Amino acid sequence: MAVKLMDQMLYSPSAAQVLAETRQDLRSGQIDAAYRDRIGQTQHRAAYWPPEQAAAFLRVHTGLMSGEFAMTLLEVGEVPAGDADRIVNAERLAHLDPAFAARPDADQCNAERDGELCWTAPIRAQRSTGRASSEGAAPSPQVTTYEVPPGCVPLEIGLTFPSRTLLHLLKHGGVARWPYQSTVVALLLNTQTEGAA
Repeated sequence: MAVKLMDQMLYSPSAAQVLAETRQDLRSGQIDAAYRDRIGQTQHRAAYWPPEQAAAFLRVHTGLMSGEFAMTLLEVGEVPAGDADRIVNAERLAHLDPAFAARPDADQCNAERDGELCWTAPIRAQRSTGRASSEGAAPSPQVTTYEVPPGCVPLEIGLTFPSRTLLHLLKHGGVARWPYQSTVVALLLNTQTEGAA
């Protein structure tokens, strides 16, 4: 999927230019590390991501900036343990707001996801309006509140490719990302699917 996406971008001169600029920003570290890791985090620095992963990162970023995707941040208070420490991670995720239930897969072994995150009441996420805000030194998107009905999304703990994040957004309506070195779970949601599955 990521290779096809990259090919589509390369057929458009303007999209190819933005992809090249994104790759340069990933290499130079100009993209906020916490934001980048919410979209994708691999064993190698983002500077070494293959072009198709940069394309997937750009697609998720574009979706967030246009309002196609929304995000809300859920405080855990602790960073995730290693991938094999599923019981420890489950205990840490129990500190989430009671409206959320994280269920790491205890038997996960190269599965499509590390578990799932569910909520039983409507929640609010931040969604870009697609317009830039002139406040502050750097341009940023204007945001609005987006109400999300109860649902469940795949949970990805630690390392995951940007293409996996994009796949979950398109196929499952969202993904909960808990990157290494982060005390926050980023709940990314596809606003075009009327909530998560």
